[in-house]
Amino acid sequence: MEEKSVESEILTKLKNLVLEDLLDENTLAVLLVGSWADGTAKEFSDIDLVVIRTNQTPFIHNKKYEFQGKILDVWFHDVEYMMKALNKQIESLSDIYQASLYLSFLRNCEVWFEKEQFIQNRITLCQEWEWKPEHRIFIKMMGKPPKTPWAKNAYEENLHMLALFENRFDNGLPITHRLKDYPELHLPADETRAKDLFQITMKLFEEARFEREWTEVIDAKKAIKNENWTIAFISSKDILYFLLRRAVNPPSMERRDPSLWEFAEDRIIPAELLQALEIAYL
Repeated sequence: MEEKSVESEILTKLKNLVLEDLLDENTLAVLLVGSWADGTAKEFSDIDLVVIRTNQTPFIHNKKYEFQGKILDVWFHDVEYMMKALNKQIESLSDIYQASLYLSFLRNCEVWFEKEQFIQNRITLCQEWEWKPEHRIFIKMMGKPPKTPWAKNAYEENLHMLALFENRFDNGLPITHRLKDYPELHLPADETRAKDLFQITMKLFEEARFEREWTEVIDAKKAIKNENWTIAFISSKDILYFLLRRAVNPPSMERRDPSLWEFAEDRIIPAELLQALEIAYL
């Protein structure tokens, strides 16, 4: 009970501060999301907020702050971008991912501020969400099984993930491209293996000189800090997947298309990247 009251006190102070500092004429809503909203926050969990605004540039922008020893992770979203994602015609798996981002926010959030029932109306929409049957074609991907041991294991994991896509699809739930978002894929990982994979993927990521730090990178770093080896390992695999796509430059294919693994095994893969793949999948 004492721990719960401390969390409640932190959120009350934060809410007062946020509503004082972030509200202006362009702010339509402020939402508490993630583990602090659904009651599963742990000692090291970040506090996640989504701020919906008009005239937000870029369409999605992230800022981090420190608050009473915790990280406040604030995502600013443009309202027009959000509404297009929820209302657009689904023509690819990427469109499903995009709509799913807002389904995940709005199904499990605590509304700290809103104008004219803006969020309440969207929450009802998301709680009653159903994917149209014809959209199933976008998650019906197979490809040919590869023969290389690491690629074969990755392919099997990929097929398992697509089966989970279908289950969520049938229940109108959000679908994401991250292994981390599927507890069914969280197999125990030991410390040494998790650290080895993390170190090599971080090196590869830093050498690639991307303009921003990926969400998957943030997840992996946080998990290593908290000694959560399972999440560190699976988040590193999420990073590795996109590093591999970049390295082999496959023809146009959806994210998490299992065809990637057969395509990749026939390409020349840089030695360190291949080493990471073998740590991840052998």
